Amino acid sequence: MKMTVADYLGQVTGDRVVKETVAKTAAQAQQKTTLKAAIQFMLDQFDKGYLGQYNLDVKMKKGDPVSVRLEANLINVPMGEAERLDGKLLDQEPEYPVNLYMVMESADVNKSGLRIDELANDTDQGGSITALVERAQEWMAEHLAAVAENRA
Repeated sequence: MKMTVADYLGQVTGDRVVKETVAKTAAQAQQKTTLKAAIQFMLDQFDKGYLGQYNLDVKMKKGDPVSVRLEANLINVPMGEAERLDGKLLDQEPEYPVNLYMVMESADVNKSGLRIDELANDTDQGGSITALVERAQEWMAEHLAAVAENRA
């Protein structure tokens, strides 16, 4: 799927993003079944021509829950900060591929409180869901461990 910046901003600010929210423990959030459901939800939205956002509210043993999301975006900027795309980071005219990003927000994930990495570009989205689940599982384990360590 490809979009111009204006099309993307129109869907995000027009509240036309298909969202799903689930609450999980840290152990559950890292399970293949949880991640497969999240990734499949996002791929289904791409297939339908919609932007998606899958929210995992991850309950940790210590401290506040961690916000982990799969989001569709043109570049690695959280959907909640989509207005930053308007003329500052991307040219307005061309169509850009919509990529799938993993986003983690917690004061304990790093100094900025935000971690965002690409899970799948437009080419990867048509590939093996198993490979995407494995990549997401490694990312989730690494960054949730960092949060737990920083809280200890």
